[in-house]
Amino acid sequence: MESNEEFEEKIDALEEEIIELKYQLKQSRDKEIIYKEILSDVDHSIKTLFKREAENERFGLGETFDFRENMLNLKSALDEFKRIYKLRF
Repeated sequence: MESNEEFEEKIDALEEEIIELKYQLKQSRDKEIIYKEILSDVDHSIKTLFKREAENERFGLGETFDFRENMLNLKSALDEFKRIYKLRF
């Protein structure tokens, strides 16, 4: 039969585990929000680029798009997100 002291130790250990799990859950949620923000920014940028390209063709503006430069800008933005939020992907 376990004593009250042993029960108290088990309860303390479980409470610590609960606190740790809550902290891990918060970190996961924070990262999820960051990843959603990144994906939203990328999606918006791509839509804007294609819209500008379609308008260029429609109105014959003669504007050319350097897709390599756009990809470099995207990579730079992603690198900045990684640096700021200490992400690895």
